[in-house]
Amino acid sequence: MIAALPGFSTAADQANSTETLRRYADKIGFRIGTGIRPKSWEQDETGRQILGTEFNSTLVMGMMGSVQPEKGHFDFSKIDRTVAFARQHKMKIYGAALIYRADSLPEWMRAYAQNTSALDEIMKNDIQTVVKHGGDAFYAWGVVNEPLSNPNQPWEKRFGQDEYIAKAFRYARAATKAELVLNETFGLNGVDRQKTDEFFGLIRRLKSQGVPIDAAGIEMHLEAQQLRATYIDEFKYWLSQARNSGVHAYITEMDVYQGPAGAIPDAMGNQKKIYHDVAATCLSDSNCKGLTVWDLSDKDTWLATKRRNPHPDARPDLFDADHNKKPAYYGVLEALKERAARN
Repeated sequence: MIAALPGFSTAADQANSTETLRRYADKIGFRIGTGIRPKSWEQDETGRQILGTEFNSTLVMGMMGSVQPEKGHFDFSKIDRTVAFARQHKMKIYGAALIYRADSLPEWMRAYAQNTSALDEIMKNDIQTVVKHGGDAFYAWGVVNEPLSNPNQPWEKRFGQDEYIAKAFRYARAATKAELVLNETFGLNGVDRQKTDEFFGLIRRLKSQGVPIDAAGIEMHLEAQQLRATYIDEFKYWLSQARNSGVHAYITEMDVYQGPAGAIPDAMGNQKKIYHDVAATCLSDSNCKGLTVWDLSDKDTWLATKRRNPHPDARPDLFDADHNKKPAYYGVLEALKERAARN
C-alpha cells in the first residue's frame, strides 16, 4: 500500500467519515455515479465498498456484444450482478450504449449487415429484451451512443441517421418508462460549439417527429493541458441548448487527465478545480440531473490503455489506485455541499 499523498485521505480515513458524495446528492435528488470495470469487480472489495457508500448510482454497458454474444442467447450475468448490488445499496443504474459502433457488436451480426428487415427485428428484439430485463433498477438508458462521432454501423448505412435513432428510441420507450438518453462526446479541450449546435439540431428534429428523447448526455473526457479557458462557458451553452430543446441533461462520462508530468503546476489541485467547476455548473442548473465519473479509481482508468493516444500516466478519477480520496473528490464534494446548502 502506498502512503497517501498530501491532499489525499486514506481508505481508513474514509471508513470513519460521515461525509459522502451521496449524502449531499441524495438531499437534492441528484444522481452521482461511477462504476467498476467487470474485469476488476470480484477482486476489488474495497472499490465495491466505496461504490456503495459514496455513490447513489452506477452503470452497466448495454452493448449488443456484451449482452447477446450469440443470436437469441442473452448473457445477463453482469447486469444481474450490478442490479443485485444496486438494490442492496439503494442505488439506481444507468444503462450505457444500447446502440453503438460496429466494433461493439457480436461477430454473428456480420451475416445480417446488408439485410434491412432482419436488422430492424434484431434491433427491436435486443433493445426490448435488455431494457425489460433491467426493469425498474434503471433510472435511464443511453439508447444511442455518439451518433455524430461514429457512423454507428450497420444501422446508419441501412436506415439513415435519423431513422435508426428514431427506431431505437421508439423500441426502448415501448419497453421502459426510464429516461431515454441520446449521448455524445464534444471534445477533450472543452465543449465544441459547432458540434453542440449539430447535436441539439438533431434532437429537436427528432422530437418534432415524436421521437421519445428524454435527455441529452454529454461526455466530458477533459485533458487539463489543452483545456480552453472558456470551457465552462461552453458547457453552460450546452446546458442552455438542452433546456431549450426540452430535454434533461446528464454528464454521462467524466474524467480529467491531469496532463503530462511538469505540464501543469499543482496538477492535482488544478484537476480538483476542473471537477468542482464542472459539477457546480451542472448543479446550478436544475435541468442537469446527474454526473457519472468514468471509472471509480485511477487503477482502472481506460485512458491508460485506450487504442488512440493512450496516457499510461493518467490519474483522472476521484480516487487514486489505492482507493484514497484525491483532491478531485473534494472538488465534487464541495460542489454538492454548496448546492445542498441552497436548498
